[in-house]
Amino acid sequence: MWRCDSILFFLVAILAMAGCPQPDPADDDTGDDDDTGDDDDTEEPWGTMEVVVEAVTSSTVELSWEAPADAVEIRVYLGPEPPSSDGEDMPLEVLLQTLDGDAGGCTVESLAAATDAFFRVVAAGGAEGDAVGYVRARLAGGPRAALDTALREVHGAGPATLMLVLDNSDASWDGDSLQGDTGEDWQGGTWTVARHDGGNLSVDAVYRHSLAVGQPDHELGFENWNDDPSPDVDHRIFLQLAEEVGGLELLTVEHSGADGTELGVSVPFSDRYLETALIQVNQVGYNPRAARRYAYVYGWMGDGGSADLSGLSASAEVLVEPLHSMEARSAAVSGLAISVRAESDEDAAGEVREIDLSSVPAAEGVRYRVRVPGVGVSWPTAVSEEAAYKAFYAVWRGLFHNRWCGDLDEDSTEWSRPPDHCEAYFVEEGVTFDMFDESTPLEGLGPVVGGHHDAGDFDIRPYHVVVAQYLMRAYEMDPGRYADGQLTLPESGNGIPDVLDEALWSVAGWAQLQNGDGSVRSGVESWRHPAGYYYADEDQLAYWTHDPMDWHTAYVAGLMAQAAYLVEPYDDAAAAELEDGARAAYSWASGQGAPDEYLLYGASELFRLTGEAAYGDDYVALWWSIDDWGRGAYDNIQTMLRIYTGAFTSYTPAMADFTMGYYDSPGADADVLSITLEQLDERADGSAALLIDSASAHRHGRDGLAPDWGVGVTTGRHVDMIYQRLQLGGLDATTEQDYIDALSLAADYALGCNPAGYSYITGLGSRHPEEPLHLDSLAFILDQGMPPVPGIPIFGPVTSFPGAYYYDPIGAAFYPDFDEQPPGLRLSDTRASVAMSEFTVWETQAAMAELFGALLGANSLAPPASWLPGGEDHRNPLVSHSAE
Repeated sequence: MWRCDSILFFLVAILAMAGCPQPDPADDDTGDDDDTGDDDDTEEPWGTMEVVVEAVTSSTVELSWEAPADAVEIRVYLGPEPPSSDGEDMPLEVLLQTLDGDAGGCTVESLAAATDAFFRVVAAGGAEGDAVGYVRARLAGGPRAALDTALREVHGAGPATLMLVLDNSDASWDGDSLQGDTGEDWQGGTWTVARHDGGNLSVDAVYRHSLAVGQPDHELGFENWNDDPSPDVDHRIFLQLAEEVGGLELLTVEHSGADGTELGVSVPFSDRYLETALIQVNQVGYNPRAARRYAYVYGWMGDGGSADLSGLSASAEVLVEPLHSMEARSAAVSGLAISVRAESDEDAAGEVREIDLSSVPAAEGVRYRVRVPGVGVSWPTAVSEEAAYKAFYAVWRGLFHNRWCGDLDEDSTEWSRPPDHCEAYFVEEGVTFDMFDESTPLEGLGPVVGGHHDAGDFDIRPYHVVVAQYLMRAYEMDPGRYADGQLTLPESGNGIPDVLDEALWSVAGWAQLQNGDGSVRSGVESWRHPAGYYYADEDQLAYWTHDPMDWHTAYVAGLMAQAAYLVEPYDDAAAAELEDGARAAYSWASGQGAPDEYLLYGASELFRLTGEAAYGDDYVALWWSIDDWGRGAYDNIQTMLRIYTGAFTSYTPAMADFTMGYYDSPGADADVLSITLEQLDERADGSAALLIDSASAHRHGRDGLAPDWGVGVTTGRHVDMIYQRLQLGGLDATTEQDYIDALSLAADYALGCNPAGYSYITGLGSRHPEEPLHLDSLAFILDQGMPPVPGIPIFGPVTSFPGAYYYDPIGAAFYPDFDEQPPGLRLSDTRASVAMSEFTVWETQAAMAELFGALLGANSLAPPASWLPGGEDHRNPLVSHSAE
């Protein structure tokens, strides 16, 4: 195998090179042979001679071909773009090497990680003329990729700015400071950038943004604390050039400095292929039913501050990715204005621009890229129903992966393990919210099959009551959009829509915890949090059941009655059992003097379920008991954002969901219905306005609250009351469109349209959490080399850096200091950054499940076969690419 070194670095060596021996295929250490970068391994070859990418690493591409037997010589060319059509030269191609006519391949070295390289191979001098072949290779790179140099990826960051991401995974924490930090060395030394013709691009300034991107050194096992907290660090180096690169170049980028910071790479630069983090898009895909869709333009360069956007092109375009990797990307829409969204945004700490994508046509199976001329293209995106289904499927199945006693069988998921927990000790200890004492008796062991547990904990908490509530509301918005088999669950095939099965699993947990007198135990807890990193089914902690509480039992009465009403068309027996439980819970809670707000929920749903006047009378009395200013219960209705741990007992707020059963009931009081509709109209309009006219440039809709603990990125909690108002129907077309747009914008923010350009949900998008604080995920990562469980919405950015000792190694990696980052970038994808990388099923996961359920298309009734376990897209974070 010949070595086809880049002429940009080694011209003299290439001219003198005689060749290299063919390597033994059994001794191939060049990386994953299947990682060719091609979109379709079965695509037809271009040209009259087939050229094959045998292997790629982060800096090398191994090519092979079968030249005609009488070829005199082989010429290998490198280019940053494919030719406009088969048979033509590539634009700006450079001759890498001329080889003997019998050469069957070569290895191209010193290419830049995470770039697209295009090759043209000419077998010249044969009797029938030249044979020509073309191929594209995608160099390995990106987060967590195996690297053979320090370079992780290269991006355009402006017309005259390059961003290089450099790995520093060998840094170590000695208990007081970070040792082996190479950030200053990479920022220092000498950087040079040259064009393909040797012309120098002067480097005027070098800026740096360093951050912790992982803590991979932990071991598997219960109470195994053999744990190295040293973070992996990435250094984002920004090279500010004296002049613009242009749209097409082959750059030579070199660095000389301290030991370990030498670099020399060829960068195929095409603003139609080189990705840029300067453009923020929904990385899964925009909802086709939304009339408002945007990409954002924003960047932050660490100690260089906010990216200067003044030199950008006035317009952008949206490119279509062709199915064949050698075909040129064509424009779907051109002339899209890049307009100023905010000259200075609080979350971004700088200027933000936007690109209106509403004119981009919806198309199933098509991948789009937003292109800013002279800079590059966005991560892949789409406008399709499949994209809406993809997000829905991932997040709802994320809940399935966090079931208490859930059976993660191989037919349902590749993240498979046996059922976890499934039982607890039923004791009377007077414990409700708190953890138990370690000495609590191990007696009264009984089954608990149902409910969901959180991230780094395996408990069922009292405030998990909202999980079933949110899921059932998603179902009630439009039952016709849901089907049996839609989520690939163990229950799929039972005749009940899968989304209702997931809600019923949550309700079943409370049913298992109901006592004979109707009271409902308020959860399951241990004496401490889990110790170590291990699968949920390997947890050895003892768990006990909490004592009942009046507010909690009243709440569960509403859940059981609502579940009975919804499941009755499918399973009479299950509905009857739930009805009995709801009646008993409501009776006990009423007798205990439960808060009116929670009894309201039970009365509402029991009236709809049974039609009994007593429940309707209770509802009206409870409604007016909460009244202060003439709006009845809506004087104390709170949104999801205002529901947090202390809210359940400190001021006992009601939620709009509590009123929906009564509204849907024959014989309901006309005045109560009128006020309910009026209030939902007003509040839904307000929720929509907070997103459509958001004060944040990236349109998150957060209503003045600090972003901590998921409030910033769990955008499903920002659109409460839109769900309920959509369920009631009867909206004019403009208002209904506004509501759909608001929901869609909320999804866009969570999936990449945010200052960090980050999808905050595992397994979705090009840049997503890789190391959430989720014990099952960390076990699968460590034990099986798998990505984290998909569908986990992490907490995201925080206001300020937490002070606990286990954050110290993470904080030491940041430059500038963590608290000097723009607020929208204050996060770390590291397992110990609890406030950023953890989640809960009730605050983040169920709330986002409701959002994506509300955005699901009416025809998304069954997943494609490729999404099923063993299918090629089961782990794919992007929608399929099947059309153009």
